[in-house]
Amino acid sequence: MSQNFDIPAGYRELAAPDLIALVAETPDLAARLGGAAQDWRCDEISDGNMNAVWRLAGPAGAIVAKQALPYIRVIGEGWPFPVSRAEYEHRALVDHGRAAPGVPPRVHAYRPDLALIFMEALQPHVVARAGFVAGRRFPTLARDLGLYLARSLVGTSDLVLTTAAKNALVDRYSGNAELCATTQDVVFTGPYHEAPLNRLTPGQEGLAAQLRGDSALRLAAMEMKHAFRSQAEALIHGDLHTGSLMLSADETRVIDPEWAFVGPMGFDIGAVLGNLWLAAFSQPGHATAADDRQEMTAWLLNVAEEAWATFVEEATRLAHPRPGGLIETEVAGDGVGQAFVAARLAAVWRDTLGFAGAKMIRRILGISHVADFEEIADIPTRAACEARALRMARHLLLNRAALRSPSEVSDLARDIAQGRRQV
Repeated sequence: MSQNFDIPAGYRELAAPDLIALVAETPDLAARLGGAAQDWRCDEISDGNMNAVWRLAGPAGAIVAKQALPYIRVIGEGWPFPVSRAEYEHRALVDHGRAAPGVPPRVHAYRPDLALIFMEALQPHVVARAGFVAGRRFPTLARDLGLYLARSLVGTSDLVLTTAAKNALVDRYSGNAELCATTQDVVFTGPYHEAPLNRLTPGQEGLAAQLRGDSALRLAAMEMKHAFRSQAEALIHGDLHTGSLMLSADETRVIDPEWAFVGPMGFDIGAVLGNLWLAAFSQPGHATAADDRQEMTAWLLNVAEEAWATFVEEATRLAHPRPGGLIETEVAGDGVGQAFVAARLAAVWRDTLGFAGAKMIRRILGISHVADFEEIADIPTRAACEARALRMARHLLLNRAALRSPSEVSDLARDIAQGRRQV
């Protein structure tokens, strides 16, 4: 954590008056707010672990400004972090915006010297995780999510791109190595030993020690770490969880792709499905006399099932023979092309389960926890919900080749939640 990273000449940490001045000197941004600088508001809305974020509003509209800080915001200067992540976020917003139009927020302006992105303000959207804690359901989420996953992943993979385009994409994101290394540490290594910044819910110490002493589990986590490092399949978001989904009644948007690089498709899919499964296991902790949250739990499990089914449908549609592509028309006949795509998607499903398990464990035994559990006020209830999720996660990692479909995972989750299966 003592490493120093390059900072652009002229970089400085910004405050609200600086943002107003920058917008005032940028005609396109000023026009989006309308009026004059004295008519604008600039409110800091930083909510994640990493960056400083503001919402600027005026008579005509609003925009969001996001600045990468030279350290991790919630920890401080004791953990330096590269501001170059803003460059990769900007690239991913553009590239995923091209592959999956209308899902990432539109970029209005980018200042590389300040590691600063001005982008579309999403309203009336809410963070998915907060919505789930509140018991809200979103009718279009499952299909929207499946389509986004297929278009952003398959659309930036060998199944669609030419060799030259794919190699250029790998090069375009190869410099985001520090964030990749951090992911490896906090997802695949840190949770499996008593790392300094790990924390546990009181009452979870025994199960944590048991899992950390489980050599089969540590081996499975190492296998997934190898897959993360070695499978350059598609441009992945890199941190796709329910905190990076912004939802409204009829729309799903995806934010914060600063961890983007060319990696395994299953990492993004597993991350978001794993977070849906965490949300499902947390629901009993949010139950009230008026709402036992059973319907909410069933809905979350169904979202995971439908999202995967939509992903497979759209991925299959996108992965058709094309000149210069992986699937050549001349050799793809007699069902060969379809069989190849089906086999690739089956492999992605196995990876998805392994990555989902790792992501679930890291959110309970690692450095960064989730509001789904943290907002359960009763500590024994929280620990019990987490323990069920941990048992599910272990099963996913160890049995990822045996579980054939999301419906089997839903059945497993229900069995664990109701005490019908000990894993």
